[in-house]
Amino acid sequence: MKKIMVTFIITFLVTAVAMLGAFLTGTGYFLGNYVVEFGLERGTAQDPKAPPRAYALVMPPNPGGYTKPDFPAEDWRIAGEDGTPLVGTHFSPGGWSHRWVIALHGYGCTQENSWYIAANYLHMGYHVVTPDLRGAGESGGHYVTLGHDESLDVRLWAERILQADPQAKIVLHGVSMGAATAMLAAGRGDLPEAVVAVVEDSGYTSAYDLIAYHLEHSFGLPPFPLLSIMDWRCEKSAGFRLADTSPFDAVAKQQLPILFIHGTADTLVPPKMSEELYHHAASTTKDLLKIEGATHAATSQKDQKRYFETIQRFVGPYMGK
Repeated sequence: MKKIMVTFIITFLVTAVAMLGAFLTGTGYFLGNYVVEFGLERGTAQDPKAPPRAYALVMPPNPGGYTKPDFPAEDWRIAGEDGTPLVGTHFSPGGWSHRWVIALHGYGCTQENSWYIAANYLHMGYHVVTPDLRGAGESGGHYVTLGHDESLDVRLWAERILQADPQAKIVLHGVSMGAATAMLAAGRGDLPEAVVAVVEDSGYTSAYDLIAYHLEHSFGLPPFPLLSIMDWRCEKSAGFRLADTSPFDAVAKQQLPILFIHGTADTLVPPKMSEELYHHAASTTKDLLKIEGATHAATSQKDQKRYFETIQRFVGPYMGK
């Protein structure tokens, strides 16, 4: 009788563990597909250029549209290393200048979301390039990769600037996913020397950390093993790993001057992530600007004067005469 009871208990435990494993695996597989199809895949049957469907859940609608800067502008087109067509706009301040900015938009957005940033730089005498990152706007690409593949294209945009102006001094300015893109690009170590500084606004430590945070705090789900399975699905479908999309690691191995900016009321990307990035950054020239009461990616609108004065003061010494 005792032997039967022990066998029963062992069988029960093994079955329970197997069922739990199957449940977690199935849940992870479902969430993995959700991340890829709902969160990363662009386009609908009606609009093949539409942002991923999850964009509507994480970002508020913009009822007023975006105002294009009233400066001379021209379309720029380049190709990614894999042949993906990339589209952007070059805005000129209308006078002589070797100061340039590459303004990188966030998740689900297009270059139009960078036009407000661009206008302010233009008034400061900078040329500005506003790309549609791959997987967005008029650029090609089927998936948004949270900065992983997008960062590969930053070097190509910098090289395009140098074709137009061999004496250019270039700042990378990214917001949200654009901030992660800028940090990842700087961490690759293959940018032209003309890139002299980075401004990151509302960036995350890593795509893995960000999704883990929302799994736990927004959905009450354990990051492990769900996130590992989700990471596997991202690699299989979209060709990148969440674990490899880490600005935290990138800032630890690059020496460009870098300004970190974050709003204290950001509920999408926790403000503590900017603090972690700042303290972990290897650069000997770095600063952290906190904008009180600013929500996600709204720091430049919340305190425009302080925002752009801080940027101008920080990057100015590296921009030449």
